[in-house]
Amino acid sequence: MLWIWLAIAAALLGPALLAWGVRGFAFVLSCEPGPAICHGMPLGNYLHSLLDLAWLIGTNTFETLMVALAAAIAALFAKRPLFAALTLLALPLAALILPSFAVFYSTYADCMPNEAGVGDCVLWGSHMGMAFHRAAMAPWIIYAIMPFAFALSLMVGAIGFVFCRERNS
Repeated sequence: MLWIWLAIAAALLGPALLAWGVRGFAFVLSCEPGPAICHGMPLGNYLHSLLDLAWLIGTNTFETLMVALAAAIAALFAKRPLFAALTLLALPLAALILPSFAVFYSTYADCMPNEAGVGDCVLWGSHMGMAFHRAAMAPWIIYAIMPFAFALSLMVGAIGFVFCRERNS
């Protein structure tokens, strides 16, 4: 069951972690954030695609909570109630924070993400569009999703401690 949890967590967090990989690769190549192409490689296209994929589930609060709940249920079946409860707190939060920080560490003076979606950032030869501006909306989504995640976490934790813990006989 922990493999199922790992697969669900990878599906939720994988694109954001890969976006960090692209950002790290650009750092290793000494490519400063800016409109210039990084050593002839389309790193901006890769980052844009990965951020769009990360925001696909991360910005939809219902989908994010349901995916995290599926991971928590897998942890309950593995008889890990505390892990299940922490899953509901950590996964939705990480699904928003990881891509947001990847965006904020990739901005430069002429590229400032904003909630209104005004302006277009060009990073390493690629127009970022809303992939960057969604990072400015992420704090509001966190404020909206975390009360529900906390309530679900308490419920799953209580159910887990009552029904799913290992008992010493």
